[in-house]
Amino acid sequence: MKNRIFSLDNPKAAKAQAFGWLNAIHYMAPHKLAGVGNLCGDASDGCIEICLGAHSGAAIYYPSVIQSRIAKARRFMKERAAYMRDMTSAINAAFRKAQRDGLKLCVRPNGSTDLAWEGLKGGDGLSLVAAFPSIQFTDYTKSFKRALAHAQGKFPANYHLTFSHSEANAAQCMQILAAGGNVAVVFADGLPQTWNGYTVINGDLHDLRHLDPKGVVVGLTPKGPKAKRDQTGFVVRLDV
Repeated sequence: MKNRIFSLDNPKAAKAQAFGWLNAIHYMAPHKLAGVGNLCGDASDGCIEICLGAHSGAAIYYPSVIQSRIAKARRFMKERAAYMRDMTSAINAAFRKAQRDGLKLCVRPNGSTDLAWEGLKGGDGLSLVAAFPSIQFTDYTKSFKRALAHAQGKFPANYHLTFSHSEANAAQCMQILAAGGNVAVVFADGLPQTWNGYTVINGDLHDLRHLDPKGVVVGLTPKGPKAKRDQTGFVVRLDV
């Protein structure tokens, strides 16, 4: 495979090992960056402005990483069947590595995209989530429909979703929390103990969102200078 399908050793993935998990994260070019369609259909303006896959986070310092993600997105969109076969092979390889290392495997298909992987089927007619029922999948999403279905127990048991707050979905965040789902919020000046009456946990400790208790706010810190300067409302700035 020309470009590695999953990242197993970046800082975010590496944190999972301390908790007994191998975290395989799948990164492709986000939104419309690859020029082959929109891979983040529910992205807000603020999300696009400071996107971790394009404008903030560690990848922005490595142009070759961005180009690799663009190449993967283009291949995913143009050669879907072959790409899905490669993803299947990569998951099997990651599972074998996890077994060798005495770890459990957690796969995050949307490291920098927001696709409905529960409905994307490979050549066998199954989604990756359905094809690997014993493997844990986890993602963040800005799709209210998907996040609400997950909160209501209408999602595959091995696929955990955390709804992502933006400057445009505050009411939806409260609906997800009321339904028992979790909401990720980026806070500018440290993590508060609560947000709108809900407990805030530290989401930067690891990326294993399926381990989080239900009905909490997953507090995150802005990554990169552009995110830290955000004034769109995507990054929450609490009154002191």
